[in-house]
Amino acid sequence: MFPDPISGKPVVDYRISPFDNAHVLEGLVGLAKICYITGATEIHAFVPGLEPFVRPQDGGSESGENAIDPGITDPDFTAWLAKLRATGGAVPYSPFTSAHQMGSCRMSSHAAAGVVDPKGKVWGTDGLYVADASVFPSASGVNPMVTTMAIAEWIARGVAEELKVE
Repeated sequence: MFPDPISGKPVVDYRISPFDNAHVLEGLVGLAKICYITGATEIHAFVPGLEPFVRPQDGGSESGENAIDPGITDPDFTAWLAKLRATGGAVPYSPFTSAHQMGSCRMSSHAAAGVVDPKGKVWGTDGLYVADASVFPSASGVNPMVTTMAIAEWIARGVAEELKVE
């Protein structure tokens, strides 16, 4: 990470390794296969330069000499998968994002059991707080919007109080 030379805002410079890129590509291929098998009429891999696969109105061929996978025998789809693989993956054009899922920075009463204390402060790090669903002790299994908002407000109020004291 480095500051933007004009705005001073943080800029994240993240480059995935060739090893990880190969796995991302195989993930895209696997996801495309799942989409195809479950009946998707269009599949967009979001790789620049690769057109989406559009299933013919008749549903595609049920047999083909170039079958690459049991259950996937549509020659048009197998040709599209070959084009996807030929792109070499997403690097360097596709954006990568990261998100804290529920429970990935869990709140705890002591450092050995979690990432943040009961006020959202990262254990052993001054001035760093986490105020999202990642502080949950685990995934809730339901829409966490209101709970996340309440936790974020609780943590924000604590940060505001701490800043007042300073």
